[in-house]
Amino acid sequence: MKKKGSVLLAVGAFLLANLKWLLSILKFSKFGSTLLSMMVSLWAYAMFYGWKFAAALVYLIFVHEMGHLVAAKRKGIATSPAIFLPFVGAMISMKDLPRDAKTEAYLAYGGPLAGLISFLPALPLYWWTGDPFWLLVVHLGALLNLFNLLPISPLDGGRIVSVLSTKIWFFGLLGLGLMLFFSPGPLMVIIFIIGLITWWSRLRESYQHQVLRYEQEKLVAFREEIAQWPHLENYAERRVQLHEDVTRFENMPEQKGFLFPFLQDEKRLLRDQKRLDKMYARQLKDTWRKWEREPVLFVDSDPNQPVPSEALTEADKQARERLEEVEEQMHRLSTYYEASASTKWKVLFAYLGLAAVLSGFFVYSQQIMSP
Repeated sequence: MKKKGSVLLAVGAFLLANLKWLLSILKFSKFGSTLLSMMVSLWAYAMFYGWKFAAALVYLIFVHEMGHLVAAKRKGIATSPAIFLPFVGAMISMKDLPRDAKTEAYLAYGGPLAGLISFLPALPLYWWTGDPFWLLVVHLGALLNLFNLLPISPLDGGRIVSVLSTKIWFFGLLGLGLMLFFSPGPLMVIIFIIGLITWWSRLRESYQHQVLRYEQEKLVAFREEIAQWPHLENYAERRVQLHEDVTRFENMPEQKGFLFPFLQDEKRLLRDQKRLDKMYARQLKDTWRKWEREPVLFVDSDPNQPVPSEALTEADKQARERLEEVEEQMHRLSTYYEASASTKWKVLFAYLGLAAVLSGFFVYSQQIMSP
């Protein structure tokens, strides 16, 4: 115990003495955050489990994450460097969203596939040396990657099986719930909560699509409305109409309280539509005020060539950008999880095959390690 403490103190003293030099290297390194977080995780795991176990665990996690990065690069999707989180694992974030579930499944599959490859060299090393440490590496690698293949989003398995059917997430949640009942842990609780939220969001996508479609209609009407203003003959009448619209929507009684999803979706949709009506009525009135106060300019002082209004141009630009966002969201909701039958069969065989191989290594190592 004293020897272990002395080693840790020596390492700590070295890091403190060379902290400025180390930080300068990490600062200019593309993967500085990965290296720094890896060192922190290595130290944290070593404090509890020893350096050999910590090195094996960090190595297995690192190769797993590199599998995701390689898969993302092959698909042309930009990602952040891998960040290690002690006692959680590691993560990368995608700077670009995958265009469909098939692409996301490809990215997800890269992690456990690389994880399988990462511990294969430990197997012949165990056969040749008989050192149980190498068998522990095999066991740990198989366990980590098998856990990641659980069909729960955001785990890799959940992202893979989404190509088959997101309904599988529910059964994955049931399985994880049973695991929590018999062996609770903070990390599993977090995964369960995130998985539950993701599954529920998927169930509510149909309703979300209805709300987006209504907002799409409001945006189209907004752009058509402001395009007519420069050609109006009676400005006072339109001004009064805009004011009355805002007043009418603001005076409408708001339906408060909880509405049960699915059972009261009609009332919920009406409430969301009223919210959008009020929001875009106010936006029209505000845009009118800006436009009215704006001085009228002409090209070369020619009264027949008015300069386009900056207020209307900016309002139309913002509405167009929001319309593009809404249409993109609607498209993703409608087509993201679509896949051909051949793609589904390939994903199914790849998923079950990898799970079977990992299970084989896990059972093999478990049998030898068991007394």
